[in-house]
Amino acid sequence: MKNFFRLIFGFIISLILGLLFMGGIDLDDIKFRKNIKKLKRESWFRELSDNGIYYEKIYQNQEFQYYLRQDNIVEKVINDEKERSYLISLIK
Repeated sequence: MKNFFRLIFGFIISLILGLLFMGGIDLDDIKFRKNIKKLKRESWFRELSDNGIYYEKIYQNQEFQYYLRQDNIVEKVINDEKERSYLISLIK
């Protein structure tokens, strides 16, 4: 039931943001940017994101963006070496 309300709430917010920004921003984009901000606290990710070669891959790779939109993925990446390696493989 909680997930249902969360889904409905997300849809309504997306609709409102879409109307306000004429489709230029949505909840997935907000979640992606929020997770990027969290990852930039980690030195290994900051080095990748500050590198011009990987910067474009981070922000243009659809598979990477989809992966980073998952719930609690940042905590998994920070705490699990296997998840971190997978994230880095999506960038490189």
